[in-house]
Amino acid sequence: MQDNIQDKIELLKKVDIFSSLKIKELSVVASYSHFYNFKIGELIFTEGSQREELYIIKEGEVNISKSSENNERVELARFISNEFFGELDLLDNTPRTADAVAEKEATLLIFPHKEVLFQDILQKHPGISALILHKLLAIIAGRIRTVNSHISDKTPWIIELRKHLLKDKLTGLYNRTFLDEDFKTLVKEHEGSSTSLILVKPDNFKYINDTFGHDTGDKMLKTIAGVIRAAIRNKDIAARYRGDEFAVILLDTGSKNASIVAERIRSMMFDIDLSTIIKNSDFKITVSIGITTYPEHADNTEILMEKTAQMMFVARKNGGDRIICAP
Repeated sequence: MQDNIQDKIELLKKVDIFSSLKIKELSVVASYSHFYNFKIGELIFTEGSQREELYIIKEGEVNISKSSENNERVELARFISNEFFGELDLLDNTPRTADAVAEKEATLLIFPHKEVLFQDILQKHPGISALILHKLLAIIAGRIRTVNSHISDKTPWIIELRKHLLKDKLTGLYNRTFLDEDFKTLVKEHEGSSTSLILVKPDNFKYINDTFGHDTGDKMLKTIAGVIRAAIRNKDIAARYRGDEFAVILLDTGSKNASIVAERIRSMMFDIDLSTIIKNSDFKITVSIGITTYPEHADNTEILMEKTAQMMFVARKNGGDRIICAP
């Protein structure tokens, strides 16, 4: 069929992976996409082939299958109009582990088209690519939890990619997205034991930024992140929550032990030697820290986060350089 940019955009809008894109961004994706027609029984791709492509079905039906040890065909998945497949191939250009066949006459929108590589698009349009990748990861995570062996084979690689995308670039800690998406899952995985949350905020960070500049402020944030990382166990999780605020998730830890960790963070912050960052200065970092524990103080992570922030700001309001644990 003849390619029409508006037809492509209308189809792309129906696909979850592109749902966060605006019309202008969808137009860019559409420009790298092309419609292809397949007859009944025609192979779309074969096991062992390689290509970074996402397939969106405009019309028709596609069957994904692979050979068993007895050389019998095993159906892995079936996709119909407005559904898509091949997303893992965008992220990991390794040989495919299954065949895709048009079960009925099918029209597919393929992104990217044959004349361009997905990696080139990532480099040319980093903003759009980041939005697509975040959606991809959420979808893939759901599919990994189903019984699709051709997807679960690649799980370790996907986990590594998630770690990369959910890290704060400045500090190397996890970012806010990680807290929003994975904190709830972590708590469920450790159901039956306490999970404590610590929020840490420097009392005098604004002064650092205003007096010494943003470059010094960034160096200070990296230093703070390093101190937090050094103060916790390997199993604990540190994240940059927002701006100059940091979160620490303490798994299998009650309020009493969380308070010990918080005090260690507070005292280590005060003892930092800042002479390499702020020359000729005896400047000291003080922090306000809030602590809550699940399920003692809240029965879900959203409320736990809110209460911890409240405790942190109570500590700050009372002069800073102190720890407040929820009663």
